[in-house]
Amino acid sequence: MSDNIKSIHQFLNSDTEFFIPSFQRGYRWDEEQVDDLLNDIWDFFNTPHKQDGEFYCLQPIIVKKDAEKYRLIDGQQRITTIYLLLSYFKLYMEESEYEKFTIEYDTRVDSKKFLEKIRDIDSIDESNVDYYYMSRAYLYIKKYFKNNPSRKMNFFNTLTDINIKDEKDIANNIRVIWYEISSDEDEIEVFTRINSGKIPLTNAELIKALFLNSKNFSTTKKDLQQIEISKEWDEIEYTLQNNELWSFISKEQDFPTRIEIIFELLADKKSDDKYATYRYFTKQKNLIDIWSKNDENIKKIYLSLKYWFEDRKLYHLIGFLISTEIKSLKEIYDDFKDKTKTEFVKSLYKDIKKLIDLENIEELEYGKDSAKITNILLLFNIATILNNQDSYIRFSFDKFNDKENRWSLEHIHAQQDKGLQSVEAKKVWLEESKKQIQQIHSSESYEFLENIELLLEKEKIESEEFEKLQNQIISLFGELDIHTIDNLALLTVGVNSSLSNSVFPIKRQILKTKDTNGEFIPICTKNVFLKYYSEYIENLYYWGKKDRENYLSEIKAVLEKFMEIGDE
Repeated sequence: MSDNIKSIHQFLNSDTEFFIPSFQRGYRWDEEQVDDLLNDIWDFFNTPHKQDGEFYCLQPIIVKKDAEKYRLIDGQQRITTIYLLLSYFKLYMEESEYEKFTIEYDTRVDSKKFLEKIRDIDSIDESNVDYYYMSRAYLYIKKYFKNNPSRKMNFFNTLTDINIKDEKDIANNIRVIWYEISSDEDEIEVFTRINSGKIPLTNAELIKALFLNSKNFSTTKKDLQQIEISKEWDEIEYTLQNNELWSFISKEQDFPTRIEIIFELLADKKSDDKYATYRYFTKQKNLIDIWSKNDENIKKIYLSLKYWFEDRKLYHLIGFLISTEIKSLKEIYDDFKDKTKTEFVKSLYKDIKKLIDLENIEELEYGKDSAKITNILLLFNIATILNNQDSYIRFSFDKFNDKENRWSLEHIHAQQDKGLQSVEAKKVWLEESKKQIQQIHSSESYEFLENIELLLEKEKIESEEFEKLQNQIISLFGELDIHTIDNLALLTVGVNSSLSNSVFPIKRQILKTKDTNGEFIPICTKNVFLKYYSEYIENLYYWGKKDRENYLSEIKAVLEKFMEIGDE
């Protein structure tokens, strides 16, 4: 598939004939969509301080050459509306120029003739659905200029730049992104891909066509510069395909071509228009300078992102800010541009301090304060890594920001589980708990084992008797229903559900197995279940008040040290 940029003026100076295949629906734009197009063109005309050569680019059209005609695979709504506009403006054009631009619909044998005579209509044609929408759109165009008569000439010149005789001349006009598929490509298959959203008409691909356009290079250096940019483009894209790097700079958004994130940082275009970033680059005069010479350029942004990723401290600080959505990548980069590294690091710490309040964190409650607790525990993991200057461990933002493995808060010791409804689920819970109780040799534990056996022998287990025994078992390994931060840790939803509100020793064993099998368990979550924070490890099967106090003290101490480093 080859791409290019064509002006409306070019359509009027070549034998352009469009044919709409039968597999497409007919013209269906309503007044609102026509009005949007008219206003976009007029807004472009009124854009202040336009540079010479700046143009407004419509969304792509896709065509296939068939003898002397172009089979229009995508974009017929826009092209037909442009045709209707030119029909209205026919009085400004030579007859010969107008007749060279035609459209014909396969589903309507007389569609070409109908469009050629559309200037003669004065009411909506209801003879068929296609003519209905075409005539309705044309009448709306007439109404638009009747209500805005002073706009006519400027609008016409902006749309066509009809007075251009040499395509090398500078023109502030309207153009389309032109994709031409090869003769051996199946147009129906292409049409299907387009309408299922699978064809990669990305900003990045369109921008690449601009950068590699031969007219942007001096004759003597053209081949060398094109090869250099092409190679550097591939290197950047290859680097950004590293999910560890990508997830560190982008929590939610992804692109078919990831280099586009760099173009967005440079363009800073806030618009719902899918091709807003591309349109920004079409307005730039010296594209080659934007690649590597300007104060802010593509290569500089890429090297900055790569530098952040490779620097251990920047990686963790920036990764935390993006993962928690405290700041966007654009905000962080804008802050970075004007600072030394020392100043930049201090500003990152400052942004983190705005979010994390260490006072009274023991009063935060699961449910009501879950977002705050999640952010604190995430920072606890990152600070644990950063505070150890000799450590080479890096937090896995690619795992933490993985869309398929959402993260949640897990109770270190079980809360009462009202979700165990079936007899089978209750028996599984009792069997697992029995294994842990068998490790405790006491008269109390023997009594529990007897009660468990009695319930397991029953075909039906009443909810009340199960919940009573369940609460007693939970209390044997720790306190019941503690919802504060000292009884919470970070885990993926998948791992969390597999623990199924088990008692502490069962959770501990499951996590050890998952860690041994290579699943990502955050360092502080591992530490807490291995009781590394507990001052006295008298009982590996029990998670009690002293354990929680030691855990909370460690959270506070690690975060306080982290904040102190930021003040240095």
